Amino acid sequence: MEPQNLCCFTIFTVLVLLVDSTQPPFSCDSSNPSTKTFPFGKTTLPISQRADDLVSRLTLDEKISQLVNSARPIPRLGIPGYQWWSEALHGVAYAGPAWHSLQWLHSLQWHSLDQVILSAASFDANQWYRISQAIGKEARALYNAGQATGMTFWAPNINIFRWGRGQETPGEDPLLTGKYAVSYVRGLQGDSFEGGEIHGQLQASACCKHFTAYDLENWEGTSRYVFDARVSHGIITSISKFLQFFFMLLI
Repeated sequence: MEPQNLCCFTIFTVLVLLVDSTQPPFSCDSSNPSTKTFPFGKTTLPISQRADDLVSRLTLDEKISQLVNSARPIPRLGIPGYQWWSEALHGVAYAGPAWHSLQWLHSLQWHSLDQVILSAASFDANQWYRISQAIGKEARALYNAGQATGMTFWAPNINIFRWGRGQETPGEDPLLTGKYAVSYVRGLQGDSFEGGEIHGQLQASACCKHFTAYDLENWEGTSRYVFDARVSHGIITSISKFLQFFFMLLI
């Protein structure tokens, strides 16, 4: 490691250790006598069985409360709140409300790497993987230090059409975009470059955006948050060839 990099790493490590942080809450806390007997908290059971058990215990109001990015806690089941909205297109940029309260932490300069459109121009899948791998490690460190409220990052942005946020995307080539997405997701989540598990645990969770029919931000007073996009089956079929990069992520 270069001397200057070693110095920066040492300073970063010391500052993180000095943070008055708490460990992130876990839903399946075996030390909690009121919840440790619930089947959904038993890691030895299949995930499908645990999910069925958890959902069966939720009231209608509790289910509704989980349908937004700021999911509310459910204390009676030992379930903490969770923030599904975090950002990390080319570096950890947002990790929940707690992120904004740590102004001094911003001075540590979490890596802000090249815009995606520039990285994609390298046509180097290994580079894309290494970039997202570094982002995933920093995201996990932030969460483990108790300074983030979620580990689900709305990235990568793989919109294929021209729009005002094109610099966030790999470009207009579906094949290139698909390869970029695969490399990015594997690196961020802690898998190997080929797609196999390395540690058997999820490093961070990638959420690719946006599926289709998404090119409106704020047009003539119409906001994307309230616009009712009605897309016919015929239109979806006609652009299906541009959606193949999403299916590449399923392999």
